[in-house]
Amino acid sequence: MTDVVLTTHESPDARERVLIVRRPDGLCSYLRQWRSLVMNDDPDSPIFDRGGAPPEGEWGLPGPYCGVYDTPETAEAEAMGRVPWLAQRNDC
Repeated sequence: MTDVVLTTHESPDARERVLIVRRPDGLCSYLRQWRSLVMNDDPDSPIFDRGGAPPEGEWGLPGPYCGVYDTPETAEAEAMGRVPWLAQRNDC
């Protein structure tokens, strides 16, 4: 069994994202993921930037779990408190 991605938040520069996941044991966490340095040359790829220019590569493997939480809301709140660009994006 694998993680189920519940929510994805992408950084403004499209180089990093935060995944809110439900783990196989039923608990939740968040993981950070960055673009690889390998250039993606597939023009049909869904990872191309909204502005038309492709980012520098495909998503690498997600990092380790950043904490273990009882709900996805708690995992997301913790991510917002620890990932600067995510906190700024949601600071309205």
